[in-house]
Amino acid sequence: MSDTVIKHATVSVYILSDGQPRKALLLHHRKHSVWMPPGGHQETHENPLEAAIRETIEETGLDITPYLPKSRRASDHAQYLPAPQYVLESKIPAHGDEPEHYHIDFEYIITIPEQAVAHQPAESHDIGWFTLEELADLSTFEDIRTVLTEELAK
Repeated sequence: MSDTVIKHATVSVYILSDGQPRKALLLHHRKHSVWMPPGGHQETHENPLEAAIRETIEETGLDITPYLPKSRRASDHAQYLPAPQYVLESKIPAHGDEPEHYHIDFEYIITIPEQAVAHQPAESHDIGWFTLEELADLSTFEDIRTVLTEELAK
């Protein structure tokens, strides 16, 4: 048996509204049955920013490209990617045929006008905008609650 630790690159996008009261856009995740920001696994052909854009479009119908910081050219063969606000390493328990592994999650925070979003039944059970007060009654992971509590209180 191998002692190799498996780590996957993932992204999360905390989408906050710019109005008052501030709200966070969350999805009720199909697999985990908790409220989470849009996000998922980074594909082998993507950098974290590209994965964040793709996952958000797939899960909410929103194109967040105009709200993200831009990459900057470093040379003919390189670019500087904008840093995420958080990088979280979390242990993911075994599930079905998938062994225990870790996610290295690049977490971006953006602020946009609150708007209608498209619920994608293949991706989640539900979707909605929530205030800090409403967050208290939602089932979510503690790291998500921590980030949202800090960000929505600003």
